[in-house]
Amino acid sequence: MQRTKRCARAAALALALCLALGLCGCGEQLKDKVAGMLGFSSTEEVDTTNWAAATTDPILLPEGTDATAQWTNVVANGTLYGVYNGIWSRNTGYFQVSGDSLTITACGTAEGVQEYKLALWKKVDGGAQYVDGSTGYIHTDGSNYRFTITGLDPAAQYRLTVSYDSSRYYLYGMFSAEGVVG
Repeated sequence: MQRTKRCARAAALALALCLALGLCGCGEQLKDKVAGMLGFSSTEEVDTTNWAAATTDPILLPEGTDATAQWTNVVANGTLYGVYNGIWSRNTGYFQVSGDSLTITACGTAEGVQEYKLALWKKVDGGAQYVDGSTGYIHTDGSNYRFTITGLDPAAQYRLTVSYDSSRYYLYGMFSAEGVVG
């Protein structure tokens, strides 16, 4: 019984030391060693969010596209264009890719929301299946951002989903998805 209490006190002291070192930002090696001795991992979680890269390349909508529409999609010269004004979430119609990749350039603004996302879905029997790793996150600062989705099947049909995590504010912006058949 005495030994169990001593072990518990020692573990509590080691944990307190580990937490104190973590709070002061020093002693990373000691903190890792103590955490390992206690069976914990002090490794921080890695952010795997696919943030689109800033670009200065403009999105030039095809002539005749209504840039004031709440939601519209137009295909021209191998590119799918989308315009959104005051939406929460929308899906494009299905399309095919001309190769094994799709390059998306997007910009947008929204009150109270700092980012939104574009994700690719593949048509399957009975519905649609998310394409793993296809979500690109776009900052809502009005600047243009770009990301590429690879490993696609030209024989398959896909759709893009534009969305963000808010039911309180609306999203305004546009995108171009280069590499579609049409």
